[in-house]
Parts: sequence; structure tokens; C-alpha cells
Amino acid sequence: MYNETEASSTKFEFLTSEEVGFVLRKAITECSERGLYFAAKWAAETLDGLSSSLKESLDSAKMDMSYCSFFTQQDVSANIDYVELDKYLLGKSYFDVKEFDRAAFVLEKCTSSRCRFLKGYSKYLAGEKRKEEESQDIMGPLDDSKCLNKEIQNLWEEMETWREEGEMDGFLVYLYGLILKQKNPQAKNIKDIFLDSILKYHYNWSAWLELANCITNKDMMEDILVLLPDTFMLRFFKIYLSVELLESPKCFELIGEGYRIFYDDFISLIEAPYLYTNCGLPISDYLAAESVFEEIIKSDPYRLDDIDLYSNVLYVLDGKSAKLSFLAHMSCHTDKFRSETMCIVGNYYSSKGEHEKAISYFRRALQVDRNCLAAWTLMGHEYVELKNTHAAVVSYKRAVEINPKDYRAWCGLGQTYEMLKMPCYAIYYYQRSSALRPYDARMWLRLGALYEQLSVLHESIKAYKRALQCTDIDSNSKLQATLKLDSLYESSDKDKATEHYSE
Repeated sequence: MYNETEASSTKFEFLTSEEVGFVLRKAITECSERGLYFAAKWAAETLDGLSSSLKESLDSAKMDMSYCSFFTQQDVSANIDYVELDKYLLGKSYFDVKEFDRAAFVLEKCTSSRCRFLKGYSKYLAGEKRKEEESQDIMGPLDDSKCLNKEIQNLWEEMETWREEGEMDGFLVYLYGLILKQKNPQAKNIKDIFLDSILKYHYNWSAWLELANCITNKDMMEDILVLLPDTFMLRFFKIYLSVELLESPKCFELIGEGYRIFYDDFISLIEAPYLYTNCGLPISDYLAAESVFEEIIKSDPYRLDDIDLYSNVLYVLDGKSAKLSFLAHMSCHTDKFRSETMCIVGNYYSSKGEHEKAISYFRRALQVDRNCLAAWTLMGHEYVELKNTHAAVVSYKRAVEINPKDYRAWCGLGQTYEMLKMPCYAIYYYQRSSALRPYDARMWLRLGALYEQLSVLHESIKAYKRALQCTDIDSNSKLQATLKLDSLYESSDKDKATEHYSE
């Protein structure tokens, strides 16, 4: 454990701000050696986001570079010989060119935790690849969203043996969680496994994201947060959760708290998804998000992560067609086969009213990444525009299967069933959406109208009242809700109507 007495004012539990740089460098190496490239990229971007003054304060002469070797001193002390090192290097080279079965075969008899992870992860990815190949027909007769990874059972049995022997480090526990999640998605201990992985190895961002996926409400979030040490990783995790759970007031408070050690450009990367998620009826929300995304593109013009969200912002704003067109061309120039690029191009065609063309690009995005949440949701919107309600329902339901916290997909389902004249179904889906985003007046206005349609006047009154309490309600909607309440009170209770009118 690090000496906390030497910590500076910008300090988190266990680490001083200077030591953040050291652990991130080590995390890049540790994650890269195991093929966890997303986690390694996150650590590298976070490291690059450290302020220049902090980097200059690091005494490079005193840096411990031992973590840049393929095997740590702990591995060496465990009598790992050069034969196993050579096998690891060969297996890793196969892994890097996506020959996952070959990598797993080469590493079959290796016993170090690093080799075991790479072997297991290679088998897992090989199974995922075959699963994708078996279900490539998006929304067609051969489309099977329940297609299984056939490597899971064998991996499960092997890892159960390692677990019983107590030979699992944080990375192996993370892999065990991935396997359990596929084997039994309803297992109650999935979040405990990812929590254990984080406590054993703190800097694998992929494990933090898997833990976040297990958290479905604010109460569960509070229960988990008290079990985690107060480190800079926890701060990032809290920001991510505040975006996922749509906690508007908390996010900027968290971003401003304790992030003096990072560049402003890096903080913009953190703010951008929040600003997009928080966009409501006021156009100022979208303008603020647009401004942050513009800063991101200036500082990192070839970035595609989260840039599809920028295209959604431009889609909503009037007079931004040229910007959206430029963004689509720029993304295609960077990497036309990324799912984000295809979503951006799809948004461009949708803005032009070419809905069939937009759908074709969202389908392409799903062929690249079957779990691309944005593509399923946006494709649902396009099918609504084409009045193809069956396809819209299928698209939105796929979206909420991937992420039950996506309020836009729940709202889309409500809108689709409203079009189908099925108000009871529409109410259920709008309720799911409003539970995730209770301050959005649009949901409550729709619920009020549907309850009124069903003559459930007391619920309609409640819904319109909730709409009036929302800060994002525009003047026209406010007038509409007020008039509706007057009418409903008059129908149900003249005294209450008089009281409401006087208010």
C-alpha cells in the first residue's frame, strides 16, 4: 500500500495524484498483455489526460519500469520458465491477428494466471465469433438473438476448477463473470463476481463497466458504492453511473470534484455523454452538448468513440445539416466500417427523409456489432417514420434487451403501441421510460393523454401534475397541461377545478 502521509491535496485513498500516472502505465501493460484492448485504451487515454504540470512533476529517473516486461516479478518467482514465456508470446501473436482457436490451443498446457486468462479469453472470443456468424441475418428468418456461445460450458467447468483451487486473480475473476453472465444471465451473484474482480485488480475498466451493467437503480448503486475504495477509478465509475441512471445534478458535481489533475480536453470527453443523455426539451441542452463535442473533435479529429452521439445532437438542431454531412464524411474517411460511422451516416440520411437508406446503414452497424444499442434504437425510429410498427417494436425490444436503462427505446415502444391504438401497452412502456427519466415532461404528457383516453381520470390528473412540475416543460406544453387539468377537474370535481384555477 502506498504511504498516504505523502499525499498531496489532490489525493484519493491509497494513491497520491502523482502515483495515478504510475498505476495507469502499469494498467496499460497488464490489460494489453491479456488482450483487453478496450480497458488498455481507456487507461492510456486517462493517462494522456493528466495535466502537463503533473507529468512534469513525475521524476522519470525514479520510475519503476518493471511492469513493462511481459511477466512480473511475481510470475518469475513462481518458476515460470522460458518455454512458457515462448508459448505466451506465440499465443499472444495468434490472438492479435484474431486466430483465437490457435491461441487457445498453443496455451493449453500453460499454468501462469496470465496464460490461463489469455487461453480462456481466446476460447470465449472464438465462441462469440461463431455465434455472430450463425446469426448474421438481422431481423430476418435466420436471425436468432438467443444464439449461444458453445464454448461457455467447457470454459465454465475449467474455471470452476481453478476457482475451487483458489488460483484466480482479478483478471480471471473478470473472465469468470463474463462466462457466468452468458451461462445464466439471471444469476444473482454476477455483480458480486465483478465486484470481486475489481477488488483484486482495480484498474481494469472493462470490469467496472460490467459491474455498472448489473446496477439497475439508485438504491443498488448506493449499496455497491460503499463496498468500493474511494480511488480515482471510483470517481470515473460514479460519473459513468450518473449518466446511465440519468442523475442530472450529480454528474457535473462529480466532474468538478477532484479532477484538477486532468486536462480540460479530457474532462470534455467525460462531459460529452452526460450532456447528450441529459438533453431534454430546452434547445439550450443540445447547444451545450454541441459545443462540447466540437471541442472534442478539435482536440482529437480522428476519434469515433461517442461521436455518434454528436450526430444525434446535430440531427435534433435546426440548420445543422451541413455539419451532419461533414461529420458523416469525416467519419467515413476515418473508418467506414465502424458501427459508430454507420450510425452517423444513417442519421444523415434520416435527416434527409431517406428512411430506407438510413435503415440500411443501421443494419450494417448491427452486422459489425450486434449489440450496438444506438443502431437498434435509431432503426426503431426509422420504422416508426415508415409506419412499420411490427419492425419498430422488434427493434426497440432488442434495444431494451441490451440495455434496460435506455429510456429512449422504452419511449419508442410506448409511441409505437400508441400508434397501434393499444393504450394499455403504451402506458406500460411510457411508465418504464418515465421511471428512468422522471423529470421529462414529454412522458407525463403522453401518460396523461392515454389515461384520459381510458377514462382513468385520477391517474390522468396525476400525470399532468407531474408534467407541470418538470423544469424542461415548454410554454405550449405547460398551457396544454393546465387546460387539461382544468377540464379533468371539472369533469371529476368542480370544487377542485375552482381551486386549481385560482392557483
